[in-house]
Amino acid sequence: MVAAKYNGEQFEANFAKAMPDFRAIVGDKWVANDKETLFSYRAADSAMDDEVFLPSAVISPGSVEEVQAVVRAANIHKTPLWPISTGKNYCYGGPAPRAKGTGVLDLRRMNKILEINERQNYALLEPGVSFLDLHRELRRRDTKLWVCPAAPGWGGVVGNALDRGVGWTPYGDNYAAQCGMEIVLPNGELMRTGMGALPNSKTWQMFKYGFGPYIDGMFTQSNFGVVTKMGIWLMQEPPVVNSPLTKSGLADSV
Repeated sequence: MVAAKYNGEQFEANFAKAMPDFRAIVGDKWVANDKETLFSYRAADSAMDDEVFLPSAVISPGSVEEVQAVVRAANIHKTPLWPISTGKNYCYGGPAPRAKGTGVLDLRRMNKILEINERQNYALLEPGVSFLDLHRELRRRDTKLWVCPAAPGWGGVVGNALDRGVGWTPYGDNYAAQCGMEIVLPNGELMRTGMGALPNSKTWQMFKYGFGPYIDGMFTQSNFGVVTKMGIWLMQEPPVVNSPLTKSGLADSV
């Protein structure tokens, strides 16, 4: 998120100076740089030593406004950020940054399901919502809508879609099923894509293209912004399901 020539040692030093600002923004409880916490964000599936991809710090904002303030502070101190939703999407969206001197921007506290529309078949989510969270809420409401999870149901819906992950149903291309993003840009400004860019729009999660260029793809597998909200289309329950999962009984646990 920081446009600066890469220098891992300098970025680590910058983080030491930035920590008071980060703590003032999100609170002492939500900023950590102790070894135990940093180790929990290691690349557990990497063949390299754990220390190679450990972050310099972990910052956990709880709101869009805090994300904006953290990004602005990171620019002032020239501290690169590695945003994650839940950090549990295997092979993509993992918790470990790829460069020394980087801080993890952990969005798991932002875990609200903001809307479920059963007529138009969509949900509006914050990045900390997992596939399992959404599934449980759909079942609690006794809806006929299905979530389309990747293999690990505890992975983040937003993070999986942004990394172009796939699921099991005809809606399995999770990025293709997203509709409308809210993004904190690298300068801290807020932007909404598609119809969300229009004041008082009622079709933000129903029509993804809006007016003018379609730019949502810029924020997939990229560092051009931090997505703080996303709409996702949901599949209607079909009349009949016939798959190896249903025959084995595994579908009951999904």
